[in-house]
Amino acid sequence: MGNVSCRLLATTVLFLVLGVGGLPATAETSTSKINIGGIDQPGAVIKGVIKFGSKVVKRKPIRMDADRNCAAVHSEKVLDQVRIFGKNGDHNVLQNVFVWVSKGLKSKKYASPKAAAVIDQTGCLYEPHVSGVMIGQKLHILNSDNTQHNVKAAVGRKTLFNQASGEGSTIEQVFKKSQDIVLKCDVHSWMSAHVRVMDHPYFAVTQDDGTFEIRGLPPGDYEISTWHEYRRYKPDQSPVSVTIGMGETKEVTVTYKSKSKKKKKKKTQ
Repeated sequence: MGNVSCRLLATTVLFLVLGVGGLPATAETSTSKINIGGIDQPGAVIKGVIKFGSKVVKRKPIRMDADRNCAAVHSEKVLDQVRIFGKNGDHNVLQNVFVWVSKGLKSKKYASPKAAAVIDQTGCLYEPHVSGVMIGQKLHILNSDNTQHNVKAAVGRKTLFNQASGEGSTIEQVFKKSQDIVLKCDVHSWMSAHVRVMDHPYFAVTQDDGTFEIRGLPPGDYEISTWHEYRRYKPDQSPVSVTIGMGETKEVTVTYKSKSKKKKKKKTQ
């Protein structure tokens, strides 16, 4: 699925969770970020790319000087994790877009994966920055850093848990309902991650080349929705309707653009 970087060591484990009810959706290599979701079973495949149609902005550097253990592990400047762009041919693309089947699946309970999803605190960043888990699946949050973290998980203003995370520790959590969770670290204010808890396995996250793939879908009519954490980035179509038959592969393209700022009207005297 294009060239992908090896920015993280835990993501391979994380996305093995997407193989539910059949064989796991497989990775290209053990060090690649994985953009394949769904189930490795006979069925249909929906894949695509998330393009970016506005001006690509420069990512701002993160200042890690407050903790020398964080700064010491990076030989180059670390850039913000919210707006990350890439290239796919001549097109600019957007990384870390969560893509999922939002309509069309029959009422069915999907078994939770036996393998735990993994998020690592490494280099004083959460890796991966955006991910998904299933209801009832274990989530392991590791600390591979030589420093103290804490993990604060919230849905909106509601705190789900807030736990200390010492060097070499593992926090284990299981979620019982669909929800969008934000992870933060009160020790290092720049650290954040997004975890979507899903009731089915048909989801993926766009990678360095903006691509995603969802395998093993039953034939049918579906809607595909997308989400990016930066609220001013809006898709040109949401959701996308896809009709697909057994053994077919359909490709979709969604283009995100920056929502223009509304100019304030001057008050007349």
